[in-house]
Amino acid sequence: MTFGMDELASPMFTVIIFIIGIVLSLTTLFLSVITVVDANTKTIAMMRVFGYSQKDCRKAILDGYRPVAYGGFAVGSLYQYALIKSMVKIIYKDIPNVPDYTFNWQAFFIVLFSYILVYECIMLCYSVRIKNISLKEIMLE
Repeated sequence: MTFGMDELASPMFTVIIFIIGIVLSLTTLFLSVITVVDANTKTIAMMRVFGYSQKDCRKAILDGYRPVAYGGFAVGSLYQYALIKSMVKIIYKDIPNVPDYTFNWQAFFIVLFSYILVYECIMLCYSVRIKNISLKEIMLE
């Protein structure tokens, strides 16, 4: 969304806001995935003992969060647009000839594609981690 603010803010401001957003989103994603996998290590180990494949374990533990993650992206995008639009109206209300902030569809689809790519790569990495969880490690805890 910040890339649509060319007329309202400096390029440095755009880059700073973009970097802050990326850092916060990646931190949240990593923390949530790590928490889910760590909280379910015993369940995963037991599933592996009973003959479930890595794919079945991944579906049971991680795939349920996919609709929530994509829904969160959509809600977050709408929230960010509404927030920026309202802030522009509030901050620049007394200044004449301020350009209207519009939704940047090109940037949205680029970020959506990037989000899907990063999210699916992280899910792939953690499905490999699920594969490496052994019952012996769990029993020794």
